[in-house]
Amino acid sequence: MLKLNNEGNRFLLIIDEVHKISDAVLKRIHLLNNMEQGSMYTNHFSLQSLPFENVSDPACFFEQGDYSRVLSRIIDSLWAGRGLMVVVGPIGTGKTTLSQKLIVSIPEKTRIIWLGEPPDTSEELLLFLTQELHIAPESSGRIFVLRDIKEYLLKLNNEGNRFLLIIDEVHKISDDVLECIRLLNNLEHGNIKLIQMLLIGQEEFLDKLSRPDLESFKQRIAWLEAIGRMTPLQTHEYIKHRLKVAGSQSKIFTDDAIETVVGAARGTPRLVNTFCDRALRVSYESNKTIVDLDSVRRAADEIGLGSEVYLWLTNRRGEKTAQNAAPQAPSLKDKSNAAAFNPRRRETTPVDKPRSAARTHQDNSSWTIPILLLCGSIVLFAASLWFYIVHT
Repeated sequence: MLKLNNEGNRFLLIIDEVHKISDAVLKRIHLLNNMEQGSMYTNHFSLQSLPFENVSDPACFFEQGDYSRVLSRIIDSLWAGRGLMVVVGPIGTGKTTLSQKLIVSIPEKTRIIWLGEPPDTSEELLLFLTQELHIAPESSGRIFVLRDIKEYLLKLNNEGNRFLLIIDEVHKISDDVLECIRLLNNLEHGNIKLIQMLLIGQEEFLDKLSRPDLESFKQRIAWLEAIGRMTPLQTHEYIKHRLKVAGSQSKIFTDDAIETVVGAARGTPRLVNTFCDRALRVSYESNKTIVDLDSVRRAADEIGLGSEVYLWLTNRRGEKTAQNAAPQAPSLKDKSNAAAFNPRRRETTPVDKPRSAARTHQDNSSWTIPILLLCGSIVLFAASLWFYIVHT
């Protein structure tokens, strides 16, 4: 019996392994299928690459609006050696792409360390820095590690080099790591900051900085910038920019399709990318050579934006109806005013005399009934008085 149980368990383990392998194979097949479809739809629209991939590609950086301003200020701050910098913005607004663009835009003699998210503790952050800088501290104590890091940074600075630490997703950062960043920011040589740090995260990080116990950290921020969502005009330009980077030589989206994407995506680059990519795939699957409004509607349903697109289209139709009706309103008003204030028209109106006669007749007839009632009352009163006198 025990032997049968062991054989059964071994069989179940084998089945589990087979399922795992089959799942992995299916995922690979699905990935390859997506890559093949992407390649086919780029060929279908005569594109050299996928135009709306949600990857932090510096080549797709949109150098307009907030992005251009923030990138310029970061580079200026690096040259000035200002130390600690913070950039915040809503989800999907291109903050990580901004950091990748910065990496390829700053001077060559700048050593860069990029962290995709903050470490859990200050010890992990210092250990990561020492490994990246190839430093072997004599002791694991924070004081000694900071001393060795400072000596290394002094050597870099004397050789004309700079050091930049970029930490993304800082809205997840712990107070312990923030305190370590404050200590790193204090590493100076005269009026020169030996390490410059760029913290990038969502707007929730501002709520953390507003706490009274972090006032000391907040005062050490050289500058803080906020990236907002794109305006409708910037979103139009963003879509054209991505298509141009992908090698588009012709118009792929109709005007109605672009306006619908702009209205529903609300200026968020990541959402614009997802929306446009799905619309291109829908058009390709329908064998269309252009992305029209119908393709955009179907794409919206697939990515969960169907209600937003419906509301936007409904509002747009209402606005157009109001605009079309607006020019007619003044003319109708003018006609009514002309009829009211035109004395010649009043004098020559043929119905004025009959109306006047009707009013006179109505006024005379309105007195007839009360007079008759009064006369009747007088007669009855006189008859009653006579009857009373005769019988008394």
